[in-house]
Amino acid sequence: MADITITHTRADGTLVDGPTGDGVYELMNPHGFRYSPTLQCMYLRGSRDRRANRWKIDSAAEALRAAGHTVEIDIDETQRRSFAESEAERYERAADRSARFETKAGAAQASSDAKWNRGREITRGYAGEPVKVDHHSAGRHMRDLKRADRLFGQSVQEQKEADDYKRRAIAAAHFEEHRRNPQVTLRRLERLTADRRVIERQQTATVEAAVRVAGTAAAIAPERLADTLARLDADHFDLCDEISYWEALIEQAKAEGVKVWGPADFKKNDYALVCGRWLQVVRVNDKSLTVPGGPDERRIISIATRRYSWNDRVPYTSVGGRKSPDEMAAMLTKKAGE
Repeated sequence: MADITITHTRADGTLVDGPTGDGVYELMNPHGFRYSPTLQCMYLRGSRDRRANRWKIDSAAEALRAAGHTVEIDIDETQRRSFAESEAERYERAADRSARFETKAGAAQASSDAKWNRGREITRGYAGEPVKVDHHSAGRHMRDLKRADRLFGQSVQEQKEADDYKRRAIAAAHFEEHRRNPQVTLRRLERLTADRRVIERQQTATVEAAVRVAGTAAAIAPERLADTLARLDADHFDLCDEISYWEALIEQAKAEGVKVWGPADFKKNDYALVCGRWLQVVRVNDKSLTVPGGPDERRIISIATRRYSWNDRVPYTSVGGRKSPDEMAAMLTKKAGE
């Protein structure tokens, strides 16, 4: 039987110190643990820069102990790396993925082209001539046609693989650009800020609950209270760190001339550019614009020409431009004269 230690820090994630033999890998794999040749140990997928997943860790430990192994668990939520460090690593990995997929796409494309050309060479010699069933060449003719058909099929399959690798390479190459897009970042900030408020409410509720039951039979043990507050504090710290990073990015974008739209930029009857359509503003709200709703795909939708009676709300993070009623009238007049 093996001695195994499962450790977790936010900087390194959940790692396993111990052998993978004696059935250890088979016992831990169903709980999300994988083996990393780079780390030379098992790890829990998606555990880095996050709170320890006690459910997966404890369930894996129970399975190991039931099989006779000795397991120790060491969790330290205070060891972390900055969000800027983890984000830079994401960009590096994306660049590596892009290069790797480009290489695979090139190899698959070259193989596909070679097999297609070889199939064409085989069939070109027959120039569409049908198989002479009673002729001595019929056997070779049929074999060549089957071989060409097999080559064409393999070529088509490898072409699909090459196209898939190309798409993945492009996506990886644009990963950083997408992550740092101001509109995407603003939407991310809204979500992160909401998550931080949830953590703050949980911190308050935890303390209030402990105070409420203090001195009673239901009193919360100090160790348990300290552990809960430590985990919540670590989550809160991480969120604040990430929010500060993205807020700095938005300020940098503003300094470089990127327009971040808000309620001060609009008034009723203005037009807002949303997903390629100009929608007339029905009402200006603190976090969104009220615009004509419905599945109307026309490029310009005004209050007077709307096809549906209900309204939709569009967050400012989805707005890409503004025109006043006069500017829209001038644009429509120009288009009518063309």
